[in-house]
This record gives sequence, structure tokens and C-alpha cells, in this order.
Amino acid sequence: MDVDGGTVSRFDIVARPDPQTLARLINYFAQRALIPRFVEARETDGIVRVAIEQPGLSAHEAGIIADKMRSNWLVEEVGLRCGNVYQMPLSEAVVGRAA
Repeated sequence: MDVDGGTVSRFDIVARPDPQTLARLINYFAQRALIPRFVEARETDGIVRVAIEQPGLSAHEAGIIADKMRSNWLVEEVGLRCGNVYQMPLSEAVVGRAA
């Protein structure tokens, strides 16, 4: 939760090290005329870990952005938390129901 009571979506991304990785991730927000409140990126051992926080997104909107990130060839994994709720990727949710 945000201080003013609004929901904050947090995207935790693991990606390949490439000069375009960060720009491509931020572009998903720019396409919606949004400026993330927080962005942090660290490259270690050939992996880039990126954390992005964006207030004001509905769980549905955040899920769409996360799925678009997951479809990017540079991205290995995307974790999404909306407020206090962790959302798993659709592929994991479907597998979980089938088991």
C-alpha cells in the first residue's frame, strides 16, 4: 500500500544483460504515459535484476504490463506484487490448477 492508501505495483524482473534491457522495460510504462516512482537495476554475474514500483495501476493493468515484460526475449522472469498480493504468471496459474 502507498502512504495515501493507493495500491503500488512492484515488478521484480530478472533479465539478460543487454544495453536495451532497462529501456525496453521502462517503455512499457512510457507507452501508458506513466513515470515509475522507483526504478533500481543491478547487474551481477551476467544477470540484470530490476525492481520497478508504479502507484495507481489496477491489478489488471499491472498484470498486462507484467505479461508484456514476460514476452520480451531479454526477460527471464517477472514477479508482480500489487499491494500485499503476489500475482503469479498466467502459465504458472494454469499449471497449478491442472495439477
